[in-house]
Amino acid sequence: MSKTIFTLSITVLVLMLAVLSQSAAGSELRYNQAIGKIKLTVPEDPKIREYLGLKTRTGQFGITEIRPALLIIQIFNMYCPHCQHYAPKVNDFYKLIQNNPRLKERVMLIGIGVGNSPFEVDIYRKKFSVGFPLFDDKSYAVYNTLQDVLTPHFIGLTLDGKGGYRMVYSASGGFDDPAAFLNDMVRLSGLFPGGVR
Repeated sequence: MSKTIFTLSITVLVLMLAVLSQSAAGSELRYNQAIGKIKLTVPEDPKIREYLGLKTRTGQFGITEIRPALLIIQIFNMYCPHCQHYAPKVNDFYKLIQNNPRLKERVMLIGIGVGNSPFEVDIYRKKFSVGFPLFDDKSYAVYNTLQDVLTPHFIGLTLDGKGGYRMVYSASGGFDDPAAFLNDMVRLSGLFPGGVR
């Protein structure tokens, strides 16, 4: 009797894991497709356009038009106290990328202010001396496309070889150690499997 129960339990467990695995794969596919739909306003600042590698000077561009080996997106809101708390750490994170010759041309960081107007994003940029590009999402279009993200939220994307991106990281919450977070992101991306050295 106990052998039958054990066998049945193992069978149920295997079936549950298979269903969860398929569900996770489906969620990741939907997420990757959602990323491809994100449109942002082309920055007026030529230095930011150069950083992003954009040729166009007006209108909108898709996330897939910027092509670093690893793209990290911070989802924030100007009024979010956690976003404000972690802003100096995110700035340090960006500086670590820019000061590392192996990463500077391969890793890019951008921020998207959900529910924030361009004016509010600019206040956030100035208040926290943010050096990386920030974009507004006043209409919640990006937020609604991604669904179920809390601020701050970080997304790590790598090129998928098909003109799009593949998600390697997605989690809400900040980080206390910028160097450790960068090491984790680089390792997860496969850019440098051993992490940052």
